[in-house]
Amino acid sequence: MVKCARCGRSIEEKNALKHKGEDGEYEVICQDCFREATGVNYQTFAYRRENAKMTLIAVLFCLAATVYAFVTKGILYGSLGIVLTILVYLFASKKR
Repeated sequence: MVKCARCGRSIEEKNALKHKGEDGEYEVICQDCFREATGVNYQTFAYRRENAKMTLIAVLFCLAATVYAFVTKGILYGSLGIVLTILVYLFASKKR
């Protein structure tokens, strides 16, 4: 059990969040204090962060395929790859 640095409540270590304060020091906070500080609960924050990582991976893969299409197949397939990359980015990053 650890104590929240902001409210002083005892929380389990698996539910504790490490937060870097304004002074640069790390402090342990609870999920309620995280919600107060950021305006969003931690589960939503973690979901958005994971979604951003997966979107980045998908876009990088599409860009690599587009470059390969430009080199091997020509400008027509490369242009199609750019369009598909933009569509992947738009649909993957859409808020849900």
